[in-house]
Amino acid sequence: MNVEPLRQAVLALARADAERIAAEAETRAGSMLAEAGAHADELVARARVQAEAAADAEAASERSRARSEARTLVLGARRAVYDELRREAHAGALALRGDPDYPALLDRLAAAAREALGEEAEVVLDPPGLGGVAARAGGRRVDLTLPTLVDRCLNDLGSELAELWA
Repeated sequence: MNVEPLRQAVLALARADAERIAAEAETRAGSMLAEAGAHADELVARARVQAEAAADAEAASERSRARSEARTLVLGARRAVYDELRREAHAGALALRGDPDYPALLDRLAAAAREALGEEAEVVLDPPGLGGVAARAGGRRVDLTLPTLVDRCLNDLGSELAELWA
């Protein structure tokens, strides 16, 4: 009995199966590569979106920080200007002590203190280093010293002083 034709037939079937399996494997590999490529593209796109969002958030944070620093600088500069204005106004008010009309100013301030506290008020004219008038009666006090008067004037300027910054 000659088995050669059977062997040839089995080999042919085996080759056909091997070629079919190889073709299916190649198709599956191609499909898997395509899926992997699509997944990689999706991951890259997602990473790009996340990176852009992170960059946007970082930029927003940086802008906010810069605005805050600028505001701090502006407020510091305004405070320095106000403090200098206040120092100069105090110095100018204290310089009034050398003015020939200063005694008349003291009389008017003493009269205002007595009006506020009554005639029994103890009035101190031209307190050292302060000028103006300080008065008290019982537990009540009136401060009409030159630095206090300057500070009141500056406070009363309110919105007019704020216009300096506009």
